Amino acid sequence: MTVPIPPLTVDRTDPRYVELSHSDNHRFAVEPEIFFLPSTPDDVVGALQKAVTEGRGVACRSGGHCGQDFVGSPRRDLVLDLHNLNVVGPTTDGHGVRVGAGATVDQVQKALYRRWNAALPLGACSAVGMGGLVAGGGYGPLSRQLGLVVDHLDAVEIAVVDESRTVRLVTARAGDPGDLGELFWAHTGGGGGNFGVVTAYEFRSPEHLATGTMGLPRASSRMHVQKVVYPWAAMDEANFVTVMRRFFEWHERHAEPGTPESSLFATFFVNHSSQGILQLMVQQDADVDPEGRILDEFVAFLTEGTGAVGIPRGGVMSWLTGTRYMSQADCGDVMGARSASKSAYHRAAPTDEQLAVLHRHLHLDHPGQASYVMFNSYGGEINRRAPSDTVVPQRDSVVKSSWFTAWQGAEMDGTQLGWLRGLYQEFFAGTGGVPVTGDRTDGCYINYPDIDLLDPVHNRSQQPWHHLYYKDNYARLRAAKRLWDPLNIFHHSMSIEP
Repeated sequence: MTVPIPPLTVDRTDPRYVELSHSDNHRFAVEPEIFFLPSTPDDVVGALQKAVTEGRGVACRSGGHCGQDFVGSPRRDLVLDLHNLNVVGPTTDGHGVRVGAGATVDQVQKALYRRWNAALPLGACSAVGMGGLVAGGGYGPLSRQLGLVVDHLDAVEIAVVDESRTVRLVTARAGDPGDLGELFWAHTGGGGGNFGVVTAYEFRSPEHLATGTMGLPRASSRMHVQKVVYPWAAMDEANFVTVMRRFFEWHERHAEPGTPESSLFATFFVNHSSQGILQLMVQQDADVDPEGRILDEFVAFLTEGTGAVGIPRGGVMSWLTGTRYMSQADCGDVMGARSASKSAYHRAAPTDEQLAVLHRHLHLDHPGQASYVMFNSYGGEINRRAPSDTVVPQRDSVVKSSWFTAWQGAEMDGTQLGWLRGLYQEFFAGTGGVPVTGDRTDGCYINYPDIDLLDPVHNRSQQPWHHLYYKDNYARLRAAKRLWDPLNIFHHSMSIEP
């Protein structure tokens, strides 16, 4: 018999407070009067009701990987830390999977595979919490084959606060009419910290993807996985521009869903030259292409006829091992670090001039311990949906990028932020310093939030921050906000406006 874990309260006298007060990005501290770690959805309702009745500021988090200060600022009296809401199990009717909002990507991947031989297109960052991942749309190495995480979302359980300050737990399901339907839709990419406290999600895949048990896709039996290291010493500007352009061109040619090529996913870590290497990570479903021909041809195409030399390693692995091979754990130089990030959706390849700008900035004298641009495969099954089917409107992109730097010590903030801003703004100089919706780009990803988009010094385009994230879906999000959080209890610097 399992004894239920009681809820936990951590105040400033508790030695665990120091650990809880720092999330993934150590630029920001979260310092409420107390952290409350609920064990059940009812615990969430009780703590939230007490806080709103007393007029106290409240916020929540699951994995703690928000890149901006959305949890700690404005200062909160209570932070609901959902780590212990991490159960993964069947839904009540047994035809789907229920996942606690505090479960991590790694926990969910392992549970789905080991219990049901099932898979979802979860992210590569294994310690990210499901609460935030799903709220922002969610994507990962299986997304070209299976779509976004929210394309599999069937229900969301959430604690909400009405106009009378009464807290209640509601479940909004796909296909619900009226107000509940709007609450469900708002959680298909509207971002965290906007409408209430999500306690659990239920997943059931679209019929054409639900090939396994529990109404989810079946995990493949094997996976081709390859890591290719390119020494910077063999990558001059001309070779660099060629290789990067071809990365985009391959994805432009293979952006349609349902093709064998949509079973391939690649992440290209274009590191600062001080790290000595660039690194390409590629995976492909071996059940679709047993010989790995698609992967081999993709890797060869990138450098054919250039002087760039790649050093490959990898092979054929079981599905779970291959998935973990591609994952990025919370370890190494980024632990305890201060960081900043930006993002872009790409509809087409950047110009050669833009890629030359990237090459130049990656060779500037810069003391970053982890500074890079990460280009990720996109398209495929993601692009099957219409822009208004979910909150995520970017449904015709081919690559998604993350622009990142990490460092130790507040004295380096100006240098590090200056490097990242300088690179990003010059790369997108032709569109006001940001990746506007246009021929080549299509805005930004809310799960990589960037408050620079609020600042006209950094965003000189005619497109406001909310258009870059949500485009024409923002008006509907605002209407859902007025319905479900009429007192604006849940807010931060980039939350949905009432």
